[in-house]
Amino acid sequence: MAGQVQMLFSDMPIALPHAKTGKLRALAVTSPQRSALAAGVPTVAESGLAGYALVNSWGIFAPRGLSQPIITKLNTELVRAHALADLKERYTNLGVEATSSTPQQFTEFITAEAAKFAKVLREAGAKVN
Repeated sequence: MAGQVQMLFSDMPIALPHAKTGKLRALAVTSPQRSALAAGVPTVAESGLAGYALVNSWGIFAPRGLSQPIITKLNTELVRAHALADLKERYTNLGVEATSSTPQQFTEFITAEAAKFAKVLREAGAKVN
């Protein structure tokens, strides 16, 4: 905003308020589909980089070995909370598009993301220092 950075990737809650006031210009969203919070902003894939998708995600993790009934109860309550109108409104006001899933779906997502980024790191030749 001070004219010192030409381009950046940022989370929606940080960048969206500034894009709405015109202090920043939103070029694209990194998700596979357009964001309901910035419907006029194309995706990176739509902008010419076919297949590009990077989704920021948050999740709840529990210790290994936690019993399935407790996991099920936690998931049920989290899904219920996500459905509350006031929480949906708070998320929207923050620029967050919250979704819920099952523990199995979240595990599959994390596994797929880890494999995707392991490939990126291998192909880039990244090494741990």
